[in-house]
Amino acid sequence: TIQSSLFETVAEIGESPELAIALADIFAWDIDFLRDIRVGDSFEALVEKRYREGQPAGYGKLLAAKFVNQGDRYSAFLYRDGSRPPAYFDARGNGLRKAFLRAPLAFSRISSGFTMHRFHPITKTWKAHPAIDYAAPVGTPIMAIGDGTILKREYSQFNGNYVKLRHANGIESIYLHMSRFAAKLRPGKRVTQGQTIGYVGSTGLATGPHLCFRMTKNGGPINPNKLKSTTAAPVSTANLADFKATVAALSDRLEGRQTVAEAFGAKPRN
Repeated sequence: TIQSSLFETVAEIGESPELAIALADIFAWDIDFLRDIRVGDSFEALVEKRYREGQPAGYGKLLAAKFVNQGDRYSAFLYRDGSRPPAYFDARGNGLRKAFLRAPLAFSRISSGFTMHRFHPITKTWKAHPAIDYAAPVGTPIMAIGDGTILKREYSQFNGNYVKLRHANGIESIYLHMSRFAAKLRPGKRVTQGQTIGYVGSTGLATGPHLCFRMTKNGGPINPNKLKSTTAAPVSTANLADFKATVAALSDRLEGRQTVAEAFGAKPRN
């Protein structure tokens, strides 16, 4: 159960930050880990651990997880649907992956929200701020919120180092004030959802290190928090019965009804 932050809670139970990052990655389409986490939220995870000569050597696959956020329950089960790559699905077989992530940074805080009337701290004037500002340390990785093509990767006096991406259906996303760009980015190149495209900085017209994140549709500004995102394809009908059997087995292990040893053929406990 979370008493402070996801990172601190994971550390308190003796696990590594990589587990917190993995959980955030899995549920990133449904939970904004910058704004949505509350004291009393909870999670369960079934994850493989690697050992080398008896010593911990990192994590393997995160097989299943459940997360309760503000009373809403989310579940994730890793499954390979035929020839498709392994992916996470909820208990009904719906894909968790959506067209856009809820946020371009995994962990940070919002320093300024989307508004059409804000007092600018540098110009000392009232003007629209059709963007969300995420305050974060210099060098924090910035992720592409969805698959897309790079339209711009350049520097300007006000935007600093910035990247603009084109997505499907007339949607574009813009990432401003980067300290530097990720390697090998250039206009016309494709990027994938979650790919690092740059790092937080304070270049251009900025009072401190942060990411100014904007989205537009058909040239007009839109509020990222109100964007409805399409979901990935569900488990195929041909594999649905096998998927449900997999979910049942993983749930038994996740909830402690079956030990790992029993899952691999040991006799059940009395």
